[in-house]
Amino acid sequence: MAITVIPILAGCASSMPKDFFSPVPDKDYSNMYLRGVFNWWEASEGFKLMPISADTYAASFELIADGQPYDFKVADANWTMELNCGSQYADSPLELDDAVELNCEADSLNLQFTPNETGNYRFVLDVSDNDEPELLIVRID
Repeated sequence: MAITVIPILAGCASSMPKDFFSPVPDKDYSNMYLRGVFNWWEASEGFKLMPISADTYAASFELIADGQPYDFKVADANWTMELNCGSQYADSPLELDDAVELNCEADSLNLQFTPNETGNYRFVLDVSDNDEPELLIVRID
C-alpha cells in the first residue's frame, strides 16, 4: 500500500487590513452640551458640560417646576451620530439623584426630566466607562 502525500496550502494573514484588530478609539466627550426645550435645542455656552474631573462633566442651571417634562439630549455642537446621547427607551423619565446609562447613537430617544420644585439643578455626565456614559441630575439649592 502506497501512501500519497497531498500538499496543504496555508494562507497568510498579511492580507488583513492593518487596523482590523485595533480597538475602536474612545469617544471624546469634552465638547458636549445639554440640548433641549430649555435652550431651543441649541448648543449654547450656558449649557455646555464643563470638566469637573478627568471623566466627569457638569452644567448647572435653573429649571421651573410647572409639571411639564423637559425633553433634552446630551450631544455635541454638530449632532454627531456617535455623540447624540439620549435614551434607549421611549417614555422613561429620569429621576433626581438616579444615574442613568445613555445611549449614544443616531437613533437615541429624548431624555425627560420633570422637576418637583423650581430651583437650580446640576446635570453630571460621567464618562469613566467610555462606551456606557451615565447622566445624573442633582438639586443644588
